[in-house]
Amino acid sequence: MIETTRGLFKAAQAMSEEPVVWAIGGIDTSGGAGITRDAITLADINVHACVLTTQVANQSHSIMRSATALSVDTLNEQWQALESDLPPRAIKIGAIANSAQALFLCEHIVKIKQYKTSNCFVVWDPVLVSSSGGVLGELSQHSIDTLIATVDVVTPNVKELAQITGWPVHCEKSLLAAAQALIARGAQAVYVKGGHAHWQSTAIDTFVSAQAIRIFQQPRDNMGNLRGTGCMFSSALAGFVASDYDIQDALTLANAYLHKVRNVSVFSSNSICSADQIHCAGLVGFPLTPVHYPSVRYGENDPVWHKTPMQFPKLTNTSLGIYPVVSDVSQLEVLVKAGAVIIQLRIKFGSEDFKSIQIAKAVEIVKHTPCQLFINDDWELAIKHGAYGVHLGQEDLETANLQAISRAGLRLGVSTHGYCELQRIKRLSPSYIALGHIFPTTTKDMPSKPQGLDRLSRYVRLCADIPTVAIGGINLSRINTVASTGVSGIAVVRAVTQAADPAAAFHDLLRRMNDAEENGEYIAENNGEDIVDRITEPGASVQHELSHE
Repeated sequence: MIETTRGLFKAAQAMSEEPVVWAIGGIDTSGGAGITRDAITLADINVHACVLTTQVANQSHSIMRSATALSVDTLNEQWQALESDLPPRAIKIGAIANSAQALFLCEHIVKIKQYKTSNCFVVWDPVLVSSSGGVLGELSQHSIDTLIATVDVVTPNVKELAQITGWPVHCEKSLLAAAQALIARGAQAVYVKGGHAHWQSTAIDTFVSAQAIRIFQQPRDNMGNLRGTGCMFSSALAGFVASDYDIQDALTLANAYLHKVRNVSVFSSNSICSADQIHCAGLVGFPLTPVHYPSVRYGENDPVWHKTPMQFPKLTNTSLGIYPVVSDVSQLEVLVKAGAVIIQLRIKFGSEDFKSIQIAKAVEIVKHTPCQLFINDDWELAIKHGAYGVHLGQEDLETANLQAISRAGLRLGVSTHGYCELQRIKRLSPSYIALGHIFPTTTKDMPSKPQGLDRLSRYVRLCADIPTVAIGGINLSRINTVASTGVSGIAVVRAVTQAADPAAAFHDLLRRMNDAEENGEYIAENNGEDIVDRITEPGASVQHELSHE
């Protein structure tokens, strides 16, 4: 029987082209929360929602009159109806009426997770009390612990965190301790929403797993209450994961989406809103503009975050064109003579003395030329020899002395691989941000899968006035489409270094990029945001576990 079910599941999944999320929870008759709000949210980000009902909550925006639980048998019928035809890439769980429902869901989720091709992501928003004060669920400690250990992420607000842990939550230290207590009880990850954390001057959400901490910060406002925010966040999270974003990018996007919903819903009218006014969410689509995105830091001791932001000089020339990355000083000299306005020396092997000699030669080569020389990783040698700038990867940020680089007056370029890293790095205001890898590459082992052109164009927009560089698997045949995203420069490695004539290859690449600009092939920005972009693209697959990048 299990093999038959597995076969049906795989076949149905193969037929499904649109990402599918199951929203499990209660029906809110007002439409402000519950699975109605889940379905609206998922549709808004171009994800197909299937709903499984646990109960019917008869309520308005301000009062709940009653809640009627459905039987486990009825819940099972809903499950069976969907399992063969519309298997989920992700499941969002909201209000659960009782322990029997909770244990049923856990049992069946475990079975779905055994189907190795499904890679189903599950998030539980532990809604036990409605926003109007009505009780929505009576769960035993055993059923709560089983749920916590079964799902991938639990998304309580601070009140719910205190309720399910029994810990007082009244400050950042106690919040982190309670979240870590859930990890100790078997949770894979916890995302604590800070909307009810009234001790915070800004709205701070905290993600905790055994591997990492991510802190998401947004401005706080007191301009009215928006119903269903917990439902919207967790369903958006499930939707973005189902659309092939890794977990930290999905968290960043869900946070941005909710902030955009609040901005549009609360501030859409010209009237002044009172602090107790209730609002309902509107349709806003994919978050595209920088103002909606959170600042991100990797725990309290993130080296990127300092009380006084560092200053890095701007690039002398932001029209970067083709940006060669080379490991050989002789090739560097050829490309500088060919007219490169920016170049990177990346020496991965050799002694410190060897690297020092090569970097000194490179600095001498670019002297009295307009070429902007960046040294990869070796920031101390770059400072010693007076290089123009340093390029650092995510892992290098943990050990590099950013203040020393800033004091020395060097420019800084930083690699990023998605929304979360981008929103972290923008805090530094680096001289440029590298975005990648765009296409498959064998140049180095990458922490993510190819980002693709759609995501690249969105990253460029989020960088605003910070120059951008696209990198990863870019060759002559791809230059036009990469240039169409509006990047400031295009980094190439093998397309130049493995060419029989590196200078000629550089000129061919630059000519192709210039032709794309002159022919007006750039994608127009969607300033009006009246188009809802599709978010399902070839890109980074779901990573349920985070590690320090």
